[in-house]
Amino acid sequence: MFDTQFNYANITKGSDIYGPGNRYVIWLQGCTLGCKGCWNTDMWPHKKKHLIERENLLSEILSLEDIVGVTILGGEPLQQYENTLWLLKKLNKTELDCMLYSGYNYSEIVTNTSHSEVFKLVDIIITGRYEVKLRDTSLRWRGSSNQEIHFLTEKYKTQDFDECNQIEIHIGEFGDVDILGYPTEEFLNL
Repeated sequence: MFDTQFNYANITKGSDIYGPGNRYVIWLQGCTLGCKGCWNTDMWPHKKKHLIERENLLSEILSLEDIVGVTILGGEPLQQYENTLWLLKKLNKTELDCMLYSGYNYSEIVTNTSHSEVFKLVDIIITGRYEVKLRDTSLRWRGSSNQEIHFLTEKYKTQDFDECNQIEIHIGEFGDVDILGYPTEEFLNL
């Protein structure tokens, strides 16, 4: 659709809650899964939001010295598969680790021969559709209890992480506020 450009909704150049350590986080625009209760419904349309040439995105990521990895979520990263795969292959040649969120179930990705290639390129993948009836804000990196964390390399091990909810508040230079993570209803009503 956008050839060598990512269509993205948001980029955060430093976050500690979307994977281990300080990370570059990119939310891709576009998702047809339509999970009921999804927080990111504004990321569902595949229409142009913000475009960035994939080479420029890679250069920006590699210019940052204080990150340990990259997390790609959305929207649905596998619905921008060619660019996502390209970026993962490039990052795989660096010291940075990669984490991917997908609303597709593990079995859906495995049985899709083209999409299954991501398993060779990421250290951690979160799979499964968000289910509002299974919402659980006490989980690390997930919004509902059906979603699964898969540690695909030896870099990180399951026992390295305790379950907990994490929230970050980013305040921009003009006073704009971004709340990242899975805030509880009580937190949002403060």
